[in-house]
Amino acid sequence: MATGRTACRGVPVNRAALALAPLLLAAAPPPALPAQDGPIAPATSHHALATPAGRLDYDAVFEQQVLSGPDGQPAATISTIAYLRSGTADAARPVIFAFNGGPGASSSPLHVEAMGPRRREGSGLVDNAETPLDRADLVFVDPVGTGFSRPLTPGGGAPFWSVAGDARAMAQAITGWLAAHGRAHAPVIVVGESYGGTRAAAMLPLLKDVNLAGLVLLSPALAIGPQGDSELVEALPAMAVAAAAHGKGALAGLPPAQVEARAAAFAAGPYARALLAGSALAPAEQARVAAQMARLIGLPPATIRAARLRVDVETFRAALLAGKGEVVGRLDSRVAAPRPAPVAGRPSAASDPALGLGASNVIVSAALGDYLRRELGVQTARDYVSLTLDVNFQWRWPRVEGAGYGEDEADRLPDLLGNLAQAMAVHPAMQVTLVGGYYDMAVPLMATRDALRHAWLPESRARLVALPAGHAVFADAPGRQAMRAMIDQLLRANANHQASPKTSQPPTRR
Repeated sequence: MATGRTACRGVPVNRAALALAPLLLAAAPPPALPAQDGPIAPATSHHALATPAGRLDYDAVFEQQVLSGPDGQPAATISTIAYLRSGTADAARPVIFAFNGGPGASSSPLHVEAMGPRRREGSGLVDNAETPLDRADLVFVDPVGTGFSRPLTPGGGAPFWSVAGDARAMAQAITGWLAAHGRAHAPVIVVGESYGGTRAAAMLPLLKDVNLAGLVLLSPALAIGPQGDSELVEALPAMAVAAAAHGKGALAGLPPAQVEARAAAFAAGPYARALLAGSALAPAEQARVAAQMARLIGLPPATIRAARLRVDVETFRAALLAGKGEVVGRLDSRVAAPRPAPVAGRPSAASDPALGLGASNVIVSAALGDYLRRELGVQTARDYVSLTLDVNFQWRWPRVEGAGYGEDEADRLPDLLGNLAQAMAVHPAMQVTLVGGYYDMAVPLMATRDALRHAWLPESRARLVALPAGHAVFADAPGRQAMRAMIDQLLRANANHQASPKTSQPPTRR
């Protein structure tokens, strides 16, 4: 997801849309989502959570903000689900805003699998011991077309279904919520997962007046548009980890960190040089590089040479366990399943056994909708849309050719890494944590590592965390505990910054 475009049946697919789910470009756009009647009324409810430190009382607040279209008229709603610790009127209490990606995904994974006070377990919800609610208030944001957020008029979602329009809507949701709740000066941490990393970086220029304490970007997509050979270079270590996980290749049996490190050294060195040489690469050198790749990713050297060393993730997924009639997961390469029948008009990423999308374009969560209605008191009969490809099909990506020169905002290619660097200069307390999973082939760990290096962020305030996980790094108890530890670290750093003597020196720029 983080880099480039891949092609399927001649249709270009921006990989920034392929991480959380196989969010595709259709051959023809589907009909617009139906408009809904008006915003949903706000709802407040009171709850208690059992934590290792004792009982924690909190309020849950559901609200919708109305977004205006280019004509200034109401066009859509965007929803927030907030959890606020009861009994505190501290305007300086930190606030965490969290969202997932897609585009077309609700915040439900971070909400009920990672950070919220209630966590999905089996078919129900249980108290989440890893929630950071004891340290900070939580706000989960569902973009237009997801969750209970809806266009208010036919075509009302279109202004918000682009990189720029979505960033503007999310920034409005954050600043609007802070103002409405008297928290305009509270330290803010933004957590974005997958395309949510794109969104977080894209909207940073719109949050200059927010007291940003930190960003946590999980499996983030921090590059849009073609990346050339770097996409293949960054994917190779993730393929090596996948091969080792399935007993293939010379590194089978080693821990994923060792496999990734060895493969990354080869990818950044001999492999990158071989790709750069192109047709000038001597046949003997091509054979030598193919043999080294075969040892790492478990495919026959002849297969690799036939691809001119350019083995992409989809080719690898289909080939690694072809002898068993299986494909491996893109979002979690530890997963394997029988090869599915191809579906006309959809990229092979839709067959990812780690996703389980099926044939539908929309995933509705009856359980989460019931929770919001029954426990939080939200008065609506709408479906809670966890994921919708119908929104993704209509997403307007920046035009790479001539990017930055068009008059239409939606055509401009954002400088995501530049935005990160600029935000850290504007907000001297802000820290950045990037997180990747060894078993993620949608946003390979090496791509996230490279993004951090090329952003030129202050080393003392930016770090990379690698976890033995797939794309959803928070999907198990160790992942949730790691997430909690990251949040705690950011909050401690912010508290230390606030307590330290201030100087008049401007922030250092690199």
